[in-house]
Amino acid sequence: MRTNRLLATLSIVLGCASPAIGQIRVAHWNCCEMKGDGPALIRTIAAMHLDNKPGWAQPLDIITFNEVANTNTTELKAAVNSAAPAGVTYTLATYTNTSESGGAQAMFYRTDRFTEVTALHVDIETGATRDTDRWALQLTGYTDIKARVYVYGSHLKASSGSANEDIRTAGMQDIRSNADALGADVPIIYTGDYNIYNNTEEAYLVLIGAGYGQGIDPYGNGNWTGTGNAIKHTQAPAVTGQNGLVGGGMDDRFDFILPNAEAADGDGISMMASTMRAFGNDGTNYNQDINAGNSDYFPGEQARSNAVTDDLWIASDHIPQILEFQVPAKLSAQFAAALPTKAIRGIAVPLAVKIQNVAPYVSASAVDALQYSLSCTGGVTGTASGTGALSPLYSSVNVNLNTAATGTITGTVNVTSSSEAVATPSVALPVSVTVIRPSNPSLNATTDIDSTSLSLECEPDVGSVTMDAAVRNVGYDASQSKLDIDSVSFSGSYASKFSMTQGLGAGLTTGSRTLRFAFNTAGTTPGSYATTATVRTSDEAAAGEQIRNITVALDVTVGTGLLGDLDGDGSVGTGDIAIMLLDFGACAGCASDLDGSDSVDFGDVSFLLLLFD
Repeated sequence: MRTNRLLATLSIVLGCASPAIGQIRVAHWNCCEMKGDGPALIRTIAAMHLDNKPGWAQPLDIITFNEVANTNTTELKAAVNSAAPAGVTYTLATYTNTSESGGAQAMFYRTDRFTEVTALHVDIETGATRDTDRWALQLTGYTDIKARVYVYGSHLKASSGSANEDIRTAGMQDIRSNADALGADVPIIYTGDYNIYNNTEEAYLVLIGAGYGQGIDPYGNGNWTGTGNAIKHTQAPAVTGQNGLVGGGMDDRFDFILPNAEAADGDGISMMASTMRAFGNDGTNYNQDINAGNSDYFPGEQARSNAVTDDLWIASDHIPQILEFQVPAKLSAQFAAALPTKAIRGIAVPLAVKIQNVAPYVSASAVDALQYSLSCTGGVTGTASGTGALSPLYSSVNVNLNTAATGTITGTVNVTSSSEAVATPSVALPVSVTVIRPSNPSLNATTDIDSTSLSLECEPDVGSVTMDAAVRNVGYDASQSKLDIDSVSFSGSYASKFSMTQGLGAGLTTGSRTLRFAFNTAGTTPGSYATTATVRTSDEAAAGEQIRNITVALDVTVGTGLLGDLDGDGSVGTGDIAIMLLDFGACAGCASDLDGSDSVDFGDVSFLLLLFD
């Protein structure tokens, strides 16, 4: 046959596998006391990790075995871990064997995904000197009791006939009695080689009967016999058995993975029924060797499929089965940005809350929905409810600070989830923000004024001349915002001749700050040059900070450049004397101050008369 075909290719693929963390992959296999080919068994388990028929691949999380003798446990543990992808390890759950016929049940689980609650392990005597094991596993990262799954591993009496059926029925009744006693809302997964021949057998009807432990068949409760149901069959992969393996060809569904209703309701840990499959069985080999002809188990990958069926043919007298389960949601809530330390009074301040379902997954379809509700206390207001987006996406909800009064406001944003078995069912986000009054710019030392004007007379081509204004933050104290002077812009035809050389900066509290405006006289001609300086001010860096503009009207009169020509008519005459008399007195920087004494007096008048045309 094709026993060794493509083994090198499979080894390469396995070497590239990574230990994905995601939904729960459960498998079951009757390994027949490991009488089959050991390397084929290892390759089969390795291939199950890579099975991507549902649309994704991930390592097995739980695998139960039947017919595991005491002497097989060490060998089987080595095989399971040898087949594991790099970084994944498995541990043997509580193993008991009281001289059970054909060997006992064993379960292995990923140590990074589950923890066994060993105190909850029980053995249930189910006839034919065989015990059912019940294990309890807690899903890592989840503390809710509903994130604890009970796994049953069973091997019921073999063979047809009413006597054997009665033993199976009695055994199943014992299993169901134990499961029902766990009570409501307890996730259960039944696994095992039940040796049940059809859907009318009493043991099967007991399994799917009403009660807390009611089994839900992923295939439905219909008939599974005959060639039309060959894809569901798990025994026997070889027509002629070897090394003590049972033969007969693929014609029976003896092996089962069934959750109870709680693990099949779509909430929390819940099966994905469409993923149920007999590993390696493409449904075309009824009553034949499983590797007769070419396999299409992996559609479009015939060589890969054939390599799997070759190994199944010699690994055991059953083939494994796999069923995927979704994981519960996991709540994450945080502010989308760092909280402000200060906020401006009376200004609406929204705070964005980022809500995510951060449950680990390989396929987004295998994560339970995150139902959330949001409420606020104290100085924060807002309510919301909905379904949180699955990471890396997120849902954003705005809440609002109450900024009606100054002082420190505190509150809490509470996000809770009612999703079944949700990890982190509630998150409390504390808020503490100091509310302050807005800043208040003024261009006057005694009153609150937002605009003023400045004028200047000068001669052409004398460089840069300046004019000063003062700005203050009216009423500043510790409950008011500091004043930031951010920028200035000039308007009008002569805007390019003006600049502000001093005054920009943050953090004005008490006192005043000089705003120095400059006019460039280069290339100017006699006349008036006017502009409006719009100075942008704002509150300090606080939530809700506001912008407030102040304006300064600037007017510069440029003379002719003729000393004493105060009216700019190109000559020194009586008009200039009139201007000088109007400027008489202290007048620093005035054009009439011809002698530079910072005042206009009779010395300047005498000087002007000497300059008369």
